[in-house]
Amino acid sequence: MVIICPNCGFENKDDFNFCYNCGNPLNINNQNKIAMDNKNLIVASYFFTILFSWGGLILSFFLNFSNFGFFSFFGIFIPFYLIQSKNSNLRKHGFIQIAISFLGILLFFLLIFNF
Repeated sequence: MVIICPNCGFENKDDFNFCYNCGNPLNINNQNKIAMDNKNLIVASYFFTILFSWGGLILSFFLNFSNFGFFSFFGIFIPFYLIQSKNSNLRKHGFIQIAISFLGILLFFLLIFNF
């Protein structure tokens, strides 16, 4: 039996879970599971991006402007993982998170240097 890929139309063997040509899931249950995994990844990445990128600002503010700015730079690394994805939705959220990170870092530097 042959399974036709809904994305590219390639004919795959019936025991394939993903299209041999484009890599898209062939089973509807797999697609739902991947969509749920992507949603969980997006929520977790927003949480950690905001925690790290704005954490330096918050720690510096509450600890009398100490040198916790390095903490903010860790918030940049998570969105770069999302930007490298083939999924356009994940890439979109990666770019949004980079903007959030840079805003937190910018505010940290403005606070430290009293602009």
